[in-house]
Amino acid sequence: MKSEDLLARRLRDHGIRRVFGIPGGPSLPFMDAFRREGIEFILTSHEASAAVMADVTARVTGVTGVCHGTFGPGAVNLASGVGGALLDRSPVLALTSEVSDEWLGRTTQMHIDHQALFRPLTKATFRLNAANAEEVLCRSLEMANEEYPGPVHIGLPSDLAGKETDEKGGRTHSSGGAKSVAASNEICPGHDTSGAKPGNSERGLRFDRETTGSLPEQTEERVRVLTASARRPLIAVGLTAARAGIGETLARYLEKHSVPVVVTPMAKGVISSGHPSYAGVLFHALSDRLKRLVNSADLVIGLGYDPVEYNYESWLPDVPLVHFDTRASDLRIRGAIESLSAPDKWFEALTTLRSSPEMTRLAAEVRSEIRNEIYSKIPGFNPVTALAVLQEMLPLNTVVTADVGSHLHLLGQMWEVPPGGRLLMTNGWSSMGFGLPAALAAALAEPERPVVCVTGDGGMLMHAGEMITARRLGLKIVVVVLSDGELNLIKIKESRRNIRSSALQLYSDKLFGAERFLGAGVLQVTDTGQMRSAVKRALQSNGSTIIEATVDSSVYSELISGS
Repeated sequence: MKSEDLLARRLRDHGIRRVFGIPGGPSLPFMDAFRREGIEFILTSHEASAAVMADVTARVTGVTGVCHGTFGPGAVNLASGVGGALLDRSPVLALTSEVSDEWLGRTTQMHIDHQALFRPLTKATFRLNAANAEEVLCRSLEMANEEYPGPVHIGLPSDLAGKETDEKGGRTHSSGGAKSVAASNEICPGHDTSGAKPGNSERGLRFDRETTGSLPEQTEERVRVLTASARRPLIAVGLTAARAGIGETLARYLEKHSVPVVVTPMAKGVISSGHPSYAGVLFHALSDRLKRLVNSADLVIGLGYDPVEYNYESWLPDVPLVHFDTRASDLRIRGAIESLSAPDKWFEALTTLRSSPEMTRLAAEVRSEIRNEIYSKIPGFNPVTALAVLQEMLPLNTVVTADVGSHLHLLGQMWEVPPGGRLLMTNGWSSMGFGLPAALAAALAEPERPVVCVTGDGGMLMHAGEMITARRLGLKIVVVVLSDGELNLIKIKESRRNIRSSALQLYSDKLFGAERFLGAGVLQVTDTGQMRSAVKRALQSNGSTIIEATVDSSVYSELISGS
């Protein structure tokens, strides 16, 4: 089998049906092989968008995402999105064209060391050749899906296409410090590796050999003693828990153990915002109000709490910490107990935890305080008003993608993720421009569901070219641009540091000066009535719609906690 055919076959066998990116000359035989195997190559306007779309495809479908960039600038552009897959924990294969062996180390057009480029941004980086192709592909897919999931880079030498592969394989060198490929063959031909969909409590996480299946006896005893003696416990739920889909298990646990819960931004939706135990979102709008609850705790229990979103040290009181996760972390908290196990074991270890009606009542008070303070800003047309209209009018099964900026802090705290709905964001990587390509990926993966991107004007400008991708693919998305003409979050940070504001103004007047932009209808709104009408029209439209909501951004500085 030729190298390009083997790559396409292995991706297809794994359940991959789309590759996102921009092709180059050497990659054309691979594109053709993808076509023959029924894998669609999705042309994007920018390689960073391709990596975001691969990331979000993996989150939504549970199948590894794949993206591609060509030599030099293509690979560098791709890298900024690949970093998102690393810190937001998504299984992705990043493919790039590389120079042939005879040109390694030589000076030539568009050539940089892709292995060095991707090493800090991936779990491992490989260079494919005809002898190691089978082994590299199996190991790369396996590594991408092991806990924590993340991206793996594979370099495709420019003269690789057309070469016959060695079916016996060979020893593989990984400059990312990977374990021996021969150690496991879990994701090789003949195995179903598609996985369950995110949000399903049955979703299985692929553990590597350093992850234990249950708690060591000594650790289990220490956890039992701490949880049995706690009078005011607090549970903090994070990104790992969200990926594991523990929502139903957590809800059943809380029926017997009335304990308050806080969540990190990417874990929003694991527990309903209306649940009696729910208190709020750490790090996002008005999260300083959570201090009253947090400082009352005598024990904090982290369930799948990934510090990549928000370090414990940024909010943890001086009380014992029990940290449950699937991978060892770099905790530097004196006396913390770290328990590495499968998610179902976490709850087995917490059977002795007592209910705390006092803390649960306090959680309800804090939750109500945050909500009331946010919704007190409804008068006038501002981000709170616009998001409240969206929350009211969108179907329950809507997928909402959120870009980075002041609006994310607000949306992350106030948005209620209904049953069947989904909220997608980046918080580990936290890169502006995420929202629009994420929306396209969601619409491709689940075309039967409404998809809405909420972005600021700064984030929209970074990847606005992807609106032509939506038009070409016939996708229907609604893009809500909360328009204030500035980089507001940076403005707030400048103000809090008493730094004179400069170079933050994006434009004057309107962002969009026409009724259409790259094939999408543009609706301008400046009040609540117009917002309602625009959302209704957008949902009824047959194509994509951009709603430019010109908002009063002054409420952000009142609602966003210290940044």
